[in-house]
Amino acid sequence: MRVLFVGSPGGNPTDGGASTFQNTLLAGLNRMEKSQAHDFFYIQPNPKTHVIHQCTLDNQIDFVWFMSPYYEEVEVPFAATVWDLGHREVPYFPEVSVSGWKFDHREGFYRYLLPRAAIVVIGNSVGAAQIHQFYQVPLENICCIPMPFNAQAFSGVPKNASLLEPLGLTPGEYLFYPAQFWPHKNHITLVDTLQILRSCGKDLKLVFCGSDKGNLSYVKEYVARNNLQDVVVFAGFVETSVLHQLYLNAFAMVFASLLGPDNIPPLEAMALGCPVVCANYAGARVQLEESALYFDGLDAHEAAAKVLRLYDVGERNRLLKHSASLIKARSEDEYFRKVGDALNRFARIRRLWGPCNSFKRDLGY
Repeated sequence: MRVLFVGSPGGNPTDGGASTFQNTLLAGLNRMEKSQAHDFFYIQPNPKTHVIHQCTLDNQIDFVWFMSPYYEEVEVPFAATVWDLGHREVPYFPEVSVSGWKFDHREGFYRYLLPRAAIVVIGNSVGAAQIHQFYQVPLENICCIPMPFNAQAFSGVPKNASLLEPLGLTPGEYLFYPAQFWPHKNHITLVDTLQILRSCGKDLKLVFCGSDKGNLSYVKEYVARNNLQDVVVFAGFVETSVLHQLYLNAFAMVFASLLGPDNIPPLEAMALGCPVVCANYAGARVQLEESALYFDGLDAHEAAAKVLRLYDVGERNRLLKHSASLIKARSEDEYFRKVGDALNRFARIRRLWGPCNSFKRDLGY
């Protein structure tokens, strides 16, 4: 088949996980070997121009793989990628209901798109069950491919604690949480967690980094109400070099997001040898397996208890051992190996009619 991969229309680093996911896939796609069965093409879409259909005609494309939750009308079979169905899973959060990409728009998009897709791509079985439940997509049309991670971009990074001096941080004496300031990212529970840990005699700081998506001022007010301004650090959006050091020197990364089924920051932490304490969002245990300690996302006492377990050297080493194994299985090359498997399976169907959309043109529809 002649396959067109369509990237994400975004790509701004402040987009957070969306930008990271896009860059990871591009790294894997650039290394992907062309098989004898398929020819691969790539395009970065521009929603203002809608050139995907013309691109399929110009290159006689047989199949389009949309690599992000983006779609333009095409007349050939396609794969649709779903990152999450947060508007269905947690519809009460304003960022999936009343602001940005609103509930009705999200619902209309997925209700139109997913039943038409030849392949619906999601990170794990929890997400697959949601797609089947909410949109009645046959399970055999859903392809689970775990979210990839560009480990090469994180390999061999040395510790350089001097980069943390402007933030007033001491290695090993802070918890780290990289997340945009959306309500569902659940920063508030981590502030409560820090309060509990400090009451237990653990003089840890808490570092937040990420861009403001509307909730930053509220989190800062909550920190001030609890008199934690001196021990909660708002680092803002940080450069990659600083991000690496925040992982490398943290006591742990505490990931509090309430939305799955996949997330990238836990994988980043694991790649840099940073233990992960993770909220038990739907899909978390499937994605991260035995490589994290889990807590009820709204239970600050349980989160604190899991952080305290990491003072046990044996527990800490056990977790890091599992993490190292998991990272190897989450590479972008492994992602595209599974993409290739899915294309090979569908190619058996696609060979039953002519190239591109010649069937439509020949019949004069």
